[in-house]
Amino acid sequence: MLRVRPILSTSALDDHAALLSALGLGCTENHTDWRVFDSGRGKVGLHRTAPGNDGGRQDTSTADDGGRRDGSVQLGFEIRDRDIFVRRTLADGTRAELLETPHGPSARVTAPDGFTFLADPVVDPAVDPANPGPGPNTAGPGPVNPHTRQSSAVQNSPARPGPPTVVQLWHTPDVDAARKVLADIGARLLPPRPDGTGGSRFQAKNGGLVEVHPGGVAGVGLCLEFPAEPAALKTWLTAAGLTAAPAPGPAGSSFRVHTPGGAAIWVRAGGFMG
Repeated sequence: MLRVRPILSTSALDDHAALLSALGLGCTENHTDWRVFDSGRGKVGLHRTAPGNDGGRQDTSTADDGGRRDGSVQLGFEIRDRDIFVRRTLADGTRAELLETPHGPSARVTAPDGFTFLADPVVDPAVDPANPGPGPNTAGPGPVNPHTRQSSAVQNSPARPGPPTVVQLWHTPDVDAARKVLADIGARLLPPRPDGTGGSRFQAKNGGLVEVHPGGVAGVGLCLEFPAEPAALKTWLTAAGLTAAPAPGPAGSSFRVHTPGGAAIWVRAGGFMG
C-alpha cells in the first residue's frame, strides 16, 4: 500500500481545513491540532504550528526538522505495514528505517542528498478511539467560517469538477536520485503530461501523485489537480465564492485559491484520471 499524504504546517489550521472542505476533500481524522483530509485520490494532513514569518515560501523542511515552519509542506505518505515497507525499500537500494515519532510509529526514507520524509501506517477511523470521525466532506468541529457554511452548496453544484488528485511537488537538485527513491518505495512512473509540463510524474498505488522537478534547493509544494478544462475550473471556483488568482503554469491552467484568513492552496486544471 502507498498513498500520497503531504503535511501542511499552518497557524491557520481552521481556515485551511475549511478551504480543503470547500474544494471537495473530506475530513477523516480530527485531533484538534492534527487533521487529515481525503479526496479519494490522495490525502492532505494539516498540522497546527505557531505563527511565523515563513508562510508562502517554498519549503525546505524534511522529516528531521518536523516541517513545523508556518506555511511549509512536508513530503509524506501512508503505508500499511512499515516493516514490510522498510524491508522492500532497502532491498531496492534506498535507505529506510523504522522510526518512533511523537505521533507514533513511522518509517523514514532518506534520499542520497540527505533529504528525508516519513511514511506513516494508515489510521483506520473505525478503530481509532481518539478520532471523532466527522465523516466525509466536513471540516470537523471548529470556529464558524464562511467557507465551511458554503461548502455543502459548493459540493452539490452541478458545475463542480470531479474529485481532485493530491499532487506533491518535489523540487530537488538531483532529479535522477529522487526518481529512483520514488520507484524504490513502490510509486509507478507515468507518461509525461500532454502539455509537456509536470516534470517526472509518479503515481502512488492507493491515491495521489508525486512530481519531481529540478531545483537548486530541495523543497516540497502541494497542488490539487482537477479533471477539468481551465475555463471550467475557474468558473466553478468563482461561482463557489472562492478567490482564485492566476498562478505560474501553462495557458492559465493554475490558480492560487485564497481565503479571507490568508490560507492558500494551489489548484490546477487537467487532472490525472487514473
